[in-house]
Amino acid sequence: MKNRKNLNWSKEIITQEIQRLHSEGEPLYSHHIRKTYQELLAAGMRYFGGWKEAVKESGFSYDEVRRYNKWSNEKIVETIQKLYREGVDLSFRSLSLSQYAPTVYAAIRAQHFGSWRKALESAGLPTQEIYRYRSWDDQIIIDEIKMLHARGVDLSSKRMDDSSNTLIATARRRFGTWEKAVSDAGIDYSTVRRRQRWTHESILDQIRPFIQANPKMKGSEMKAINSALFSAICKPRFFGSWKKALRSLHRLDSNERGDGVFVSKRVEESLTS
Repeated sequence: MKNRKNLNWSKEIITQEIQRLHSEGEPLYSHHIRKTYQELLAAGMRYFGGWKEAVKESGFSYDEVRRYNKWSNEKIVETIQKLYREGVDLSFRSLSLSQYAPTVYAAIRAQHFGSWRKALESAGLPTQEIYRYRSWDDQIIIDEIKMLHARGVDLSSKRMDDSSNTLIATARRRFGTWEKAVSDAGIDYSTVRRRQRWTHESILDQIRPFIQANPKMKGSEMKAINSALFSAICKPRFFGSWKKALRSLHRLDSNERGDGVFVSKRVEESLTS
């Protein structure tokens, strides 16, 4: 809408136009509207007595709108990083409909980053993860929790805050608490809360089925599948490294018969290849 001079203006049409511009990421402060949408500005002032009043009647805080001309790239990046640490959903749609909308609309202006994705990248954030969660509903979150649990991932809130900030933040927003989301996924949260007490034997027991499925599994693959288990493996008081853990598994299984011997031979091949 570049100066729609043929519109038959009314309060309803004006508020619809303002809401449309907002949804498209257009700044709503008067200086910008005066330069690009003079007819809308004039109509807003005529029907509402002022542009500020027109914006307020359209459902937006003019105090927030006025902040657009105070942004710098550094301030935008700092704000994005702060919101990320707080677990705020940083997808464009979610943030643009929230109290943090000015951050989005400042970031996408040409003199700053030009797009929300570029702003996120400049803030050093994982854009794929952020965009992945933007359309998740309750069932998808539950399915993700179930999948992580089946993979043996530590679902304690502390671990999830460290490794999957967006998932736990989204779950908390939709379910109220992380515990409620985990419980709704059919998982006893008391078992999640309880800290894993690792031993050499329990670590090897958890490694074994993975090696049976993939005898040449690399440490990086195990880390991606079960970071808590991989971390325990690498602790000096246990094995110190993935290869040392595999050698211990090989020595243990070489004393057994049947499948154990078969597995140990394949493990040995992976260690020498």
